[in-house]
Amino acid sequence: MRKNIERILGAASIVIAFVLTVILLVTVFGGIEQSEFDNNLVKGLFITLAVLYFVLAGGLLAMLFGASDAVKEITLRSEQGGSCKATLGIIRKLVKESFRDIPGVKTGKVTLVVNEFGVKLRVSVKITDRDVFETETYLRTLLEETFAGALGFRFHTIEFRVVEFRAKFKPDAEKIDAEVREKVEAHTPNYASIPGAVEQKALVESDEETTAAAEEETLSAEADEAESAADETPAIESEEQPAADAEEEEISETSEDTAAEDAEADKDKREDIDAYGVDE
Repeated sequence: MRKNIERILGAASIVIAFVLTVILLVTVFGGIEQSEFDNNLVKGLFITLAVLYFVLAGGLLAMLFGASDAVKEITLRSEQGGSCKATLGIIRKLVKESFRDIPGVKTGKVTLVVNEFGVKLRVSVKITDRDVFETETYLRTLLEETFAGALGFRFHTIEFRVVEFRAKFKPDAEKIDAEVREKVEAHTPNYASIPGAVEQKALVESDEETTAAAEEETLSAEADEAESAADETPAIESEEQPAADAEEEEISETSEDTAAEDAEADKDKREDIDAYGVDE
């Protein structure tokens, strides 16, 4: 059916292209005047032919390039007296019946593909709580035995497509941790195998210990200085206290003497004024 459609589309496209090409050539060589194309009927006819040609050509290209090698039937035997074929429905039924009693396996889409090497069977499956390699090997062996016994036919290739999967395998956390530790230890540099690395490491460690001891001595010296300064502060205050008291006493005596002198001077001045006023 597909080939017949391709033939129809190809033939129609060639006819339309031939008609348009002839009209174009006749017009170029003067057989048709330009004025004859100024007609709505002629314009509509050309537009219709152009649209029809593009539709047919597009459909033909889509069928040619989008064609697959999938087939609906396979030839089991072909002899001079006749042939025997099996349809895709028979193949799909045998596959589903073969997988029906297998736990954890469900059958999906089944297709047949023909190439230069032979017939390929493609089966989509869903696997649950099973190992993929073991399941795939078992299913392929089962299908080979089933089709060889039931139809006497052997596929060139049986291809499985896992469309849904739930793993049975669970990783061992303890084993993973052990492997990680081994890799980390292997990645850590071994100083014993490097010439001079042990001495260099010892020097670095001794320098670090010396630096740490020096820092501790500095901190202890600073703490001792702070304590001694705190102890000397009251003694200094006690030595300065008598000097301050003596200075205050001197200031008070000086102020008293100055006040007495000022009082005597005022008294003498008043006496002079009184004496001067009496003389007058």
